[in-house]
Order: sequence, then C-alpha cells, then structure tokens
Amino acid sequence: MRDDAEPGRHRVTINDVAERAGVTKATVSKYLNRAHGYAMAPATRERIRAAIQDLDFQPSPLARGLTRGATSTIGLVVADIRSQFYPELVDSIQAAAEAAGYTLVLGSSGDDPSRELDIIRSMAHRRVDGVVLVAVRSESDNIEYLRQRGIHIVLASRDLPELVADTVVVDNLAGARTAVRHLRDLGHRHIAHVAGEATVKPFADRRRGFELETADLTGQVDLPLATTPSTIEGGRAATRRLLDVERPPSAIFFATDTMALGGLIACADLGLTVPGDVSIVGFDNVTVGQLPGIGLTTIDSDVVRVGEQATQLLLRRILPTGGADADPILLTRPAELVQRTSAAPLPR
Repeated sequence: MRDDAEPGRHRVTINDVAERAGVTKATVSKYLNRAHGYAMAPATRERIRAAIQDLDFQPSPLARGLTRGATSTIGLVVADIRSQFYPELVDSIQAAAEAAGYTLVLGSSGDDPSRELDIIRSMAHRRVDGVVLVAVRSESDNIEYLRQRGIHIVLASRDLPELVADTVVVDNLAGARTAVRHLRDLGHRHIAHVAGEATVKPFADRRRGFELETADLTGQVDLPLATTPSTIEGGRAATRRLLDVERPPSAIFFATDTMALGGLIACADLGLTVPGDVSIVGFDNVTVGQLPGIGLTTIDSDVVRVGEQATQLLLRRILPTGGADADPILLTRPAELVQRTSAAPLPR
C-alpha cells in the first residue's frame, strides 16, 4: 500500500516533489504537463522524475487540469461497442492519446441518438479537453453542444454532409464502387446490396457507390436494396429476404462486415455455400473476417490510421500551439479491396 494512503501518514504533494528535486512548484507543474509543449532541461526533468519515483507521487489529473483549464482527458463516443468494427479503432485512438499523455473516456451509444447526447453531456461535465465522435448521425446538434462549451471535436470514420469539424474518413463511395466492380469482374450481374441506415452518411455513400456501379444492369430492377441495422442479426435477416425470391442474386455486397457475417450465417441456414452459391463482399476489414473458414472479401476501412490521424487532429486543436481556430479539414483515406475466399467467379 502507498504511504500516502495509510492512515496518519503524510500525503505526498507537488510541494514535496519540488523540495526533493530542488526546483520550484511551477517547474514540477510544467513537468507534469509535458504533453502540452513546455520546454525543460534534461537534467531538471531527470531530477523531477527521480523525486516522483522516490516519493511515489500520484498526481491528480483533475487537479492539475484545473490549474490550466484542462483535464488531460479525451472523450470517445462510438455507436455500438459490440460491433466487430470498433475494437481496433478504439485501441488506436487510446494508444495515440496515451502516447501524448492523455486518458481516454469511452462511451457507447448503442446507436441511440438520445443516449448519445446523454454521453456527450456527461463528457462535457467531466470537462474533457476534446471528443472524438464515431457515432454521429446526420445532424450536428451534438457537435454544436460541445463547441458552445469550448470542447474540441473530431469526427472519425463517420462524417456529416457539411464539414463542421475536423474529419477523418475512408473513401466510402469509391470503396463501394471497388467492391461491386470486383464482383462484376468475377462475372456477376445479378448483385444485391444490404445497405445501412440512410441517415448515416458513410452508409449513404456506400449505397450510392453500389448504385453507380450497377446502373447499367437490367437485372437489378427486380432486386431492391435491403436496408437494415448494422448488426449480425440485421445482415442475417436481410440476406434471407434477398435469397427468398424466384431469382436470387448470385452476389451480395454488404455495407459492413458485421452485416456480411450475418449474411454468411443466413447462407448456412438455407443450405447454400459461399462462394459456390452466393459470393459475398463486406466493408471494413474486421479481424474476425480474416479467420479460416470465414475468409471474407472486403474493403479495408483502415481504422488504425483513421484513429491515429483523428487523435492527432484533436491534439492539434487542444495544444496551445495547435491552431484551435483554424478552419475544419477533411482527410479522406483510400479504400482498398482485400481479396479472400468469400467471392469467386460466377459458375458457368
């Protein structure tokens, strides 16, 4: 047990560290806030580090944050942490935040707009320095709520029709076109699309990409798009509907890998083989899709780099030298096809 936690023992303070290191309290404060660009001589830094270690000093993030109007915390709001898409994104954002000296506060809205707003309000009350939003829908009310409270925002993997904040996304429209073009190159002409909610812009862009690449296919007129929640069960139910017709599709493009996993289950339910009876292509390149026996052909959303760049953009706004008032910027990462075994040439 730490000495300062024991009854009757002196609680180690920043003054104790300053005295042990032979520096001022202000110098120790600068050391503790080194993520914010304060310069310091290496010898001084080492004396303070040694003093902190010797005294087992545990600084309070909130207390030191209040001295400069910040808390060294970053909020992250995702749509649904249960989705296969989010773990790598969350991990990359957390790693980038911690490397810069920040703590990550995570909230999952369950794709519920009212719950999302509650999470955002809670983060604002915690006085986070900034928020990465991965759960925003087609409105900017939540962004305006944070902005009015002086909290910086970056959008990651989901964007809005208008550029209201720094945004990092993959090229969803081009990625969808690449996916459908791959199926066409394999000989498929009767291609279906399991689309996400139209109010979410990345899903709308993926649907638009599908429509552009299939506009000349006359067989599509009797094969409407299936819109469904971005869940395994949603993909499963939509796939069963698409395949329960007189002339089912030979290939299906899913708006997410999570829905595509549901599509694989639906094919198994119906006694169909993939890709023998139906070719399947997803979007996101989630880890589980790489497993043997699944081999999901997909479009890579590049979530690790998206998370890293989103965090860097947020820090650019937060840090004193970062340019907090600069115009919002949009970074669009390329969407690349990852070929595995779930899509194959159309049998003759």
